[in-house]
Amino acid sequence: MIKIIKELAPKNKRFYFAVSMGIDSVSAYFWMREKGYNVIPLHFNHKLRIQNDLMQSKFVELCNATNIEPVVGFGKNLVSENDCRQARLNFYKNTVESGSSIFTAHHLNDYVESYLLNCFRGHPNHNAFELISDFNSFQIVHPFLLSRKDDFIQYAERNNLMRFVVQDETNNETKGSRRNWIRNVIVPEMKKEKLSLEKYAERKIKILIESNFVVG
Repeated sequence: MIKIIKELAPKNKRFYFAVSMGIDSVSAYFWMREKGYNVIPLHFNHKLRIQNDLMQSKFVELCNATNIEPVVGFGKNLVSENDCRQARLNFYKNTVESGSSIFTAHHLNDYVESYLLNCFRGHPNHNAFELISDFNSFQIVHPFLLSRKDDFIQYAERNNLMRFVVQDETNNETKGSRRNWIRNVIVPEMKKEKLSLEKYAERKIKILIESNFVVG
């Protein structure tokens, strides 16, 4: 079952949603619409490979299906991961209203992967994700950190959303990508040994919520 951190998502506000066209963001976006949230989808085409244009065309289909005008940004001559991140941030800065919140579909499994990535980098005590990341004129919010990948997959399958989803072809490449190596090699090996960080991650996220909000 998809869970949202309600303290991060009051229903009386309008939000933007970064939709990459992967199964997580597509499911989370439609789930929010189903639950009555006022949410505007955004998409950024990095222009790195042909698949990026397919993602954009599927985003347009998604917007047409929900009667929303597509809002798309485009990258130019991007090379590194940092280039891509900065280009997305510039797109958000120039697109959303000042003071707006942009939601992402990052979830509990992403948190575990990021924690392990911090460990390999020598920073295990750092938060894998902050609940809110503040920028000059907007903030990026992660309200789905208590949901799991399987929750989004099940929701997409039940609600006929796979027609919009584009699986990122780079997600299975482990060479040159430490995150993919963690996702596709380390985490499965840990599960074979009945080792899981999901409960630890869930406790950590709940502590973050309690420290930032008056809960209950």
